[in-house]
Parts: sequence; structure tokens; C-alpha cells
Amino acid sequence: MGLLVCFPDVGGGNVSVTLHDNNLEIVNLPTPGLRPTKQPFHYQIRDTSHKAFYLRDNSLAAANLQGENASQEEKVSVVPNRRLERKRCPLILGIKGGSQGLSCGTAEQPRLQLEDMHLIELFYKDEEAKRFTFFKTYNGSTHRFEAAAYPGWFLCTSAQDNEPISFTTHPGEAAITDFYFQPK
Repeated sequence: MGLLVCFPDVGGGNVSVTLHDNNLEIVNLPTPGLRPTKQPFHYQIRDTSHKAFYLRDNSLAAANLQGENASQEEKVSVVPNRRLERKRCPLILGIKGGSQGLSCGTAEQPRLQLEDMHLIELFYKDEEAKRFTFFKTYNGSTHRFEAAAYPGWFLCTSAQDNEPISFTTHPGEAAITDFYFQPK
């Protein structure tokens, strides 16, 4: 399933963004009548053990949320990072409808942090957006998210419930780095 959204371009006009599986296409649109959408894409993300993301003590954790707990699930909001290599599918990730960004931080090693920053604002920023950007790769039915600011570091969940979302340099080993990523 492909998605198309339009954003106003910094230089005037509009930009269309098509996201389909692992392909991100960004095209300048000269059509002045096309009204831009100023909303991020929204996705349900689950690891291969079907654990969903949820907020716990101002950080993201993953657990099998069922019954009454299912409403705690955080949908992931996405806008493209149009400044980085398009073939690598660079996505700026956030939660809460795009009002909080998933940041890798600025330390020597990445640490997942939630920062109050609207994703649409990050769409127009260059270097500042990089710490919120992940390269998405598609592996059949699952996806991996590599931190753009920290090459070789992948978003991951623990095999245990209720553990924080973090990063690993060893995809496919103890930590879970493969995710189902469905539009919502």
C-alpha cells in the first residue's frame, strides 16, 4: 500500500512524498492549486513478538498490550527527511500525533529520548532533524530502523515485556530489531 502526501516546499511550490514499502519518492510539484497536507503519516509499530510501543515514565517501552491496556499503544508519526539520501528511506519519527520526536540524543552513543518538537517543523530543518531521523529498510514483511546520526545503531526492543525501547549495534541477536509497520 502506498501513501502520498504533499508539503509546502521551502522555495515555494509544493513537494509530494510517496512512501511505498521501502521506496521514498520526493518530487517538486509546480501545481499552485495543490493544497499541502500539514500532517504526518501515522503508523502502528510492533516488534516481531507483537509488542507495541507505549509511554512509561516519559519514555517509550514495549509490551503485549491487550484488553484495557490496548488503549495505551502509541502510534508512530512519520515525515520524510528530504535532506538525506532518499534511496535509504530517511524518516523522522515521533509520537503523540507528531508533537514529540524520537531523538537519538547527542552523546557519544545514542540514547532514545522523547523531545517536544513538531515533526512538521523538523521537515524544514537540516542538521537538527538528523537526530530524529531513521533509515528504514524493508525485509519482506518487517522493517528495521537505523539511526541516521549513529550509523550501525538500530532501534530495538527487549525480548522481555515492559522494557524501554533502545538501540543495538547487533541486529537480529538478543534484541529485537525487526518491526511490523502498518499505516493507521
